[in-house]
Amino acid sequence: MYTKDNINLDIIKRNCQEKNVANEANNCVLITTGSLNPIHRSHLKNISLVKAYLEKHKDRPLNVLAAYLSPSHDSYVRHKLGEADWISGAERSDLCHYAIKHDKLEDFVSVSKGELECRGFVDFDQVIIQLERFLNHELHKSQSIISHPLKVVYVCGLDHFNKCPYVETLAEAKNVACAVIYRLGASDDRIKRLQERNSKIYYITLDDERETLVDISSTEIRKRYRDSFQQTDTDEITYPFVQKYLTKKYQKH
Repeated sequence: MYTKDNINLDIIKRNCQEKNVANEANNCVLITTGSLNPIHRSHLKNISLVKAYLEKHKDRPLNVLAAYLSPSHDSYVRHKLGEADWISGAERSDLCHYAIKHDKLEDFVSVSKGELECRGFVDFDQVIIQLERFLNHELHKSQSIISHPLKVVYVCGLDHFNKCPYVETLAEAKNVACAVIYRLGASDDRIKRLQERNSKIYYITLDDERETLVDISSTEIRKRYRDSFQQTDTDEITYPFVQKYLTKKYQKH
C-alpha cells in the first residue's frame, strides 16, 4: 500500500534531526483520512490543534514529527457522493497540497497517496495499521533513523468516533493511538469515560473554543455551491482556490 514514492519520509527524518529526538520513545506521526471532497479549513486546523495538545500533554506527551492527509480511494468517494459531487483523487490531492502551502504547514504536513494508489477502497483502520508497519520498517528496523518504534496517531472528529466502534478497537493496535476532536452537537459522555481507562485515546475537548466554533463540513460546502450555482460566501470555511475550483465545477452541471 505504501511506498517511498507515495508518502513523504523525508519530513519525518528532517524533523527528527532538527528536534534531536531520534532516541526518544514517544515519537509519533498524525494521519487523518476521509474523502477530503473538498478539503476545508478545519482539516488542517485540527491537525495543528492535535499537535499542540499532544506535545503539551501532562501525562502522555508525544513528539509529533509529521502529519499526513490521506484522501480516500476514488471508488469509495465516487460511490458515496455520486458523479456530480465527487472530485477525482488527483484533484483532491492537489487541493490538499495547495491548502498545506496556504497555511504554511509544509514543514510537518504532507499528502499521503497510499489510499489513492490502491486497487480499491481500504478502510481507515487498515490504512493506519499498514502505515505503522511501513514507517517502522523503513525508519526503525531498516535504517535505524529512530531508536524506538514510531507511533501512528489517527485523528478524527467526535462524530466519527461515536458512529464507528472501530476507532476504539484501532487504538488497541500495536504502536497506534487515536486523537478525537470535539465536534459541535456530538455527545462526549462515552469518550470521557473511555479516556480515563485507555491511555492510547486522547480527547481534545476544545473547551476554550466552543463558543466561537464554526461547524464546517465538506458536505455543507458542496451544498452551497451545488444549490446556488455561483460562488457563495465561504471564505470562513474553505480556501480561495477551493472556491474557484468548485465554482467552475458546478457551473458545468
